[in-house]
Amino acid sequence: MPWSAQQPPPGEPPSGPPDPAPGGAKPAGGADMVGVWPSAVWIVVGTLFYLENPQSFAGWKGALYYVVGTAAVALVIGLVSLNLRRAVAGMLAEVFPRRDRFTDLVSLMLRLMLATAEGMLVALLARWTLGALG
Repeated sequence: MPWSAQQPPPGEPPSGPPDPAPGGAKPAGGADMVGVWPSAVWIVVGTLFYLENPQSFAGWKGALYYVVGTAAVALVIGLVSLNLRRAVAGMLAEVFPRRDRFTDLVSLMLRLMLATAEGMLVALLARWTLGALG
């Protein structure tokens, strides 16, 4: 009998995908995207500032802002953002055990509020950094 046609022994669990986590969250070992939204805001604010004052980005200041700053924002603020999204998903799973349209609406509104707050904080941090760089 070929290997693929053999039946599993009766005591073993099926080797299918794991059950989804409550609230639609990914399992603990799943990969998740980090840092795209805060980094995009950081780059847009820097580009707008560059268009207003191109002389401020001469030489090392532009490289420091874009290369080091974007990586730092992606890592630090991206990880904070990821943890906040996971916390919101866990909170929604506890408060609303069944998933329905109302739960999806509440989830969407909370995610929009978090994204807006993150965007504003990153924009303020970018403006402060640009002011510090001179």
